[in-house]
Amino acid sequence: MKTHGPTLKKLVLSYALVGALAFGALPAAMPTAEAGSPLVTTAAAAAVSGQDQKIIKRVEAARAIEHVRYLSEEIGPRVGGLEGEKIAADYIAAEFSKLGFEVEYQPFPVADQYVGAAAFSDGTVWDMGAAPNGKISNESVSGEVIYVEGGLDAADFPADTQGKIVLLTREASTSAYRSQVANAIDAGAAGVILQSVNGSRGNYGSTFNPNLTTAADVPVFGAAFIQGEWLKDQLAEGAVNLDLTAVHHTDLESLNVIATKKAKNKKAGDSEVLLTAHMDSVLGAPGANDNASGVGLMLEVARVVKSYNTDKDLKFVAFGSEERGLLGARHYVDQLSQPERDRIDGVFNADMVATSYDKATHLYAMTVDGSENLVTDASLAAGARLGNSDIQAGRFGSSDHVPFHNAGIPAALFIWMGIDSWDPLVYHIEKVYHTPQDTIEDNISEERMQSALEVIGAGVFDVVRKQTPGNKR
Repeated sequence: MKTHGPTLKKLVLSYALVGALAFGALPAAMPTAEAGSPLVTTAAAAAVSGQDQKIIKRVEAARAIEHVRYLSEEIGPRVGGLEGEKIAADYIAAEFSKLGFEVEYQPFPVADQYVGAAAFSDGTVWDMGAAPNGKISNESVSGEVIYVEGGLDAADFPADTQGKIVLLTREASTSAYRSQVANAIDAGAAGVILQSVNGSRGNYGSTFNPNLTTAADVPVFGAAFIQGEWLKDQLAEGAVNLDLTAVHHTDLESLNVIATKKAKNKKAGDSEVLLTAHMDSVLGAPGANDNASGVGLMLEVARVVKSYNTDKDLKFVAFGSEERGLLGARHYVDQLSQPERDRIDGVFNADMVATSYDKATHLYAMTVDGSENLVTDASLAAGARLGNSDIQAGRFGSSDHVPFHNAGIPAALFIWMGIDSWDPLVYHIEKVYHTPQDTIEDNISEERMQSALEVIGAGVFDVVRKQTPGNKR
């Protein structure tokens, strides 16, 4: 279902998020590797330059972004367990099959979803979160929209609230917005839309499922910040009518898509390397950078390396339901036996690798505890060989690399971010992620995608490539 709204306003994107609690781990900047450093010697750089050329001369950001376009624009939101994610999985599987890879699906159950749909008279539909104990019905509730400032006082609501759909700017605390909802219903509202202002990580507010203490007999939706702004803009031009429908999705199944390139030469040992990215997005967000960008990078690297012999198996995994608690990655790791875990040399996890946000100054290779491992060493060494100063190392604990780390498997997250050198507690991530504004137009840089393709691709290939005389690692 397409969920495009009116023309996007260009909002100010400059900000700093202080503190690491929202991400669960402190990002810490580390120096970029230089040629001649312990990570890579000048002789080694010269020896592998021809191998790097096999990657950097062939990977194309435009090709990767075409995958981003299909996932974010043709499919749109890809919520874990819902139809959009399944369509994305089929698309990714088909692309891998075209490249000649062995492809398999790995399904797993996920919890129920409560989804609200706000339909306009012109057929446009916006997805929002629905309160589980609000009115859930396939029958729509229709009404004229009014915006009410405040809402904590019954006097805030006009006398003609009866039968209207009330838009409110959500108060920060759960108890406060519950009072707003109760007051709106008492005033006769036929439906309530709460506009989220701030996300948990400094971003603009995303859609959410309102948490009510008592059941409501009207639909209660949680809208993204920009959806609320768009509605206010339309109200300024004239009357707006909406049809609200809330659906409870049950018996849900998410899935991982796994593509395998078998090693041609097993003499080097029975081992494998993973390049991964999650394919799902949050409700209401097209997820161009988070994380169609990672999927696009993964598919483009796969296209380039398919024809080269490798000494290790190379697996590409598109995880489902990352946004619902790293569920796909956790399931993948939990299904592995200990011998299977032991044969994984490293996991390169691409998540948000192409943002155009100007304060996201570097592509970071992040480990959960900030330690170095095969993945960070390979990517930093590749950056040094290529003269690419974008790549740096750091510490970060909120993506699909976490379950692998917890299982003792070397893994790192690749993400564009900004970290202030004067204070490692201050970092920058785009404000539009997890929102309807995470689009190619507003949040994708071809230049940054190309940089990520070259560094990550060269790093992966250096770890798995077939050894030839004069090209020993």
